Amino acid sequence: MNRLNLRIYNPLEEPVAVEADEPEVDRDIIPFRPQNRTTVISGRYAPPVDRARLIHDNSVCPECSRCNVEPLELQDALISPRNRLPVPGTATIVGFHCNDCGSEWPVYELTRRNG
Repeated sequence: MNRLNLRIYNPLEEPVAVEADEPEVDRDIIPFRPQNRTTVISGRYAPPVDRARLIHDNSVCPECSRCNVEPLELQDALISPRNRLPVPGTATIVGFHCNDCGSEWPVYELTRRNG
């Protein structure tokens, strides 16, 4: 077991509050924003069901017909108020990228391709 020696600081005399002769000046107080607020920068937050449907509908590359596809996301994910890290699955999907052939396509082509 490790034992630490702690010393307690005991000042010889108590500090005395010094009164200033200056008149009190109104100071500007800038309030901090509450830490529990989160902001969506793009304003295009999609519900999880719609996001999953979008990823599923674009899971096959239109050029090579392979399933090695990743979504391309903006850097606008919700920020967790607890640890200030982005919350997975909350960023805006703007397109998709095929890792096999390298082709990319935007999200809006989904409706023209399937409809």
